[in-house]
Amino acid sequence: MPKAAEQLALFADLPPAARQRKSAVRARFFFALWPGELVRTQLNAAAATIPPGSARALRVKPERYHLTLAFLGALQPQQVEAAQKAGSAVAAAAFRLQLDTVGYFSGPRLAWIGPQAAPSELLRLKAELDRELLHLGLPVERNQFQPHVSCLRGLDDAPDAPSVSISWPIDEFVLMRSAIKDGVTIYKRIGRWRMAARSGSVPTAALPELL
Repeated sequence: MPKAAEQLALFADLPPAARQRKSAVRARFFFALWPGELVRTQLNAAAATIPPGSARALRVKPERYHLTLAFLGALQPQQVEAAQKAGSAVAAAAFRLQLDTVGYFSGPRLAWIGPQAAPSELLRLKAELDRELLHLGLPVERNQFQPHVSCLRGLDDAPDAPSVSISWPIDEFVLMRSAIKDGVTIYKRIGRWRMAARSGSVPTAALPELL
């Protein structure tokens, strides 16, 4: 475990002016599974068959498809570095994720595509990542993990959608930075880790430009 002083350093107070600059950026961070072009195309085709139900519903753009593993929220630069260390410490094996369900979250009025039941490999990856994040004093959400790819927003009711069958080979996970610029959310990958067939993950990119 890190020393207490090292953990406290992750949350060191910024000067007021610096805090104001950071808040203006409105940056958020999250770990995710990011589909390749083939799976992204298949997701887009499947999402197109989900009826919107009303003109108010908005379809998520295909380039934004992802499956969130851990949402971290706003982080200070030291915490972003800690998140990268957490990703590097995760030992996970590659696996294949079967997307076979169209689901609906009534609160955010969101239709999604995901697995009917999360495979053990995905649950182990999630547990490993959460453990490393907690080890470094980073936030971990306590909500039940429901793996999903968001497809439509603003639906009034659960859609009556056709069946889905997409096989997604999972061999890496990423750390993403999300920031709003001129009203548009921009994603930037700041960490990427390959997952070995039988052993631990090996980082293939850790970008030094954090914020």
